[in-house]
Amino acid sequence: MKILFVSPRFPYPPKKGDQLRAYNQMKGLKALGHEVHLISFGNQQPIPNEVRQLCSKVTIVPFSKRTAVRNMFLGLFKKWPLQTSLYYSNKLLQILRNETSKEQYDIVHHQLVRLYPYQSSINHVPNVLDFVDSISLNLKRSAQLKISLINPITRWEAKNVHNMEKVASSRYDGGIFISDIDKNNVSLNRDTLTTIANGVDLEYFSYQKHLTTKNNIVFVGNMSYSPNRDGVKYFIKHIFPLIKEKLEDFTFYVVGRNPTQDLIRLCEKHKNIVLTGEVDDVRKYLWDAKLFVCPLKSGAGLQNKVLEAMSCGIPVITTSIVSEPIKAINDQSIIVRDRDEEFAEKIVDLLSDSMKLNDIRREARTFVETNYKWEQLNLQLIDFYNMTIRKHISKKNYTPQKEVKAEVIG
Repeated sequence: MKILFVSPRFPYPPKKGDQLRAYNQMKGLKALGHEVHLISFGNQQPIPNEVRQLCSKVTIVPFSKRTAVRNMFLGLFKKWPLQTSLYYSNKLLQILRNETSKEQYDIVHHQLVRLYPYQSSINHVPNVLDFVDSISLNLKRSAQLKISLINPITRWEAKNVHNMEKVASSRYDGGIFISDIDKNNVSLNRDTLTTIANGVDLEYFSYQKHLTTKNNIVFVGNMSYSPNRDGVKYFIKHIFPLIKEKLEDFTFYVVGRNPTQDLIRLCEKHKNIVLTGEVDDVRKYLWDAKLFVCPLKSGAGLQNKVLEAMSCGIPVITTSIVSEPIKAINDQSIIVRDRDEEFAEKIVDLLSDSMKLNDIRREARTFVETNYKWEQLNLQLIDFYNMTIRKHISKKNYTPQKEVKAEVIG
């Protein structure tokens, strides 16, 4: 199969969720014997070998911040979401038209709804849109969670994105979401939509035979992502003090790139908190932790960091917003608590209960091995491609029958 894979963000290095997804999908497609041509915004020169070896061709469209800002203002007149306007490029549009007219692609794969304005240029070829998350759900939850001067803009963007998600779900031949919750936020009954989760590199995030004896708890995540940042700040302000009332001997590690100044100042107030910033390898912090906390109150999609911790055999305590898309069983392979007091109490209990921790970590690893192997998920992607191609061809060859009017005699 020959696949034209179009991404608004260059997929390597895979530091963000959509990059991780695109990179592993292309890796899986290559392993299954398919040919991939990648077109992506970016400024990567030379093209990394990690991507070049996966693709028969890589086309980079330079991304200009000046042009992006100009497009953002022009997009207001079209009632486009801001992020869609930011990623609009006449050059990319022309490249897509040229490629799909001169090359015989079996299918075109767009990633993220911000590429929807380009759909009309590829609708003569079988095409799918990987929404990944429902971005409108993320924005809506963010506006509901906190009081902010930018909330009116966030709500406006959420409404526009949701409208575009709905239109896109009907225009592409097929649509993919990372979880059922994200899919159902856009459409409950459209049979052209499916759910394909992110996977975990089970060999890289390997299971440790023994859990550390240190009372370390850890959070790992990109701090430029506001649900991560807000979740950590909430934990420090509201849950961390409750833990300290009952337990002094523990350390909370906050691991992730791009921490903001307000988060840095907040962490510096507590001797039990270590803020690392970006690290070369997150695994050593996971393997050195007795418990992974993910106290997110907003966000959407599937939290890769939770799956990676579970794969390493680190017990996870989190909230319903995080656990529901994952579909792990509470108090068996994951711990779910939404009230601050219960969250803190469970952490204190677990840190002194090695038997329970070991039961959870074994179940967590088994759960991830069963449900989140990239190899299985990429086979699902190929199956969805094939189904979409068949539907596109069937629709293209369909000729409506002439209407026969009933004649009444007598």
